[in-house]
Amino acid sequence: MAGNCSLRTLTLLQQIYLFCLIVLHSVEPSTPSDAVNCIVYNEEFMECTWTHSEGKPNYTLHYWYYSEPETECRNYIQQDGYNIGCNFSNNEIKQFRDFNVYRNGFSDSGNESTPTQTFQLQSRVKPNAPENLKVNATINNGLSLSWEAPMPRRRCLMYRVRYQSNKDKDWQSATVTEQTRFKLASVDSEKLYTFQVQSKINLYCGTTNLWSEWSLPVHWGRNETGTECVVPPINNIIPAKSTIT
Repeated sequence: MAGNCSLRTLTLLQQIYLFCLIVLHSVEPSTPSDAVNCIVYNEEFMECTWTHSEGKPNYTLHYWYYSEPETECRNYIQQDGYNIGCNFSNNEIKQFRDFNVYRNGFSDSGNESTPTQTFQLQSRVKPNAPENLKVNATINNGLSLSWEAPMPRRRCLMYRVRYQSNKDKDWQSATVTEQTRFKLASVDSEKLYTFQVQSKINLYCGTTNLWSEWSLPVHWGRNETGTECVVPPINNIIPAKSTIT
């Protein structure tokens, strides 16, 4: 009996330990509220921003890539007369190279600099939402959803699809990799379905949790009055009433 009790206790402790590891692994490390946050938007431009606190100096931003000279920001983002960020054009972004930044300012007590932060920019890319969603009926009451990749480097993207019928309270979701289409094997033609898609850099091109915004929705099926829903052109789509974050 004692041996069995010890075995059960050990198993329980192992389960708790594994659970803690999973939780810790899923939570991104916290950063100070006044730290610099750099995001590359759709591989088109980058913004490095920070929060200006009362009593702090007006910082200038300095950056460099490994083996290159230090440079000051050329295009500041300002708020109430204070620098709160820096804009970088596409030709200033170099992925897969360490990008180093720090801020420097002057106060009554003298020169004040913040610690250097280092970013791997390939892991700071936030894509745009997928565009031109289209939904078509397939054989055996199925549906096929397709969309256009928001970035030229399609192989670097993965997607998350969410869908919901007008009879459901919750959204259903699915992850899609290496393709720009999603299929539902069977649907109820008497229901009205709403689909949306968002995109993210996949693990082959970066390590990030920066998902894009959700796309504009597309609809398929019949509404509550029994009228068949016609999917409108993408520019005329009205956002769904039910959303989740």
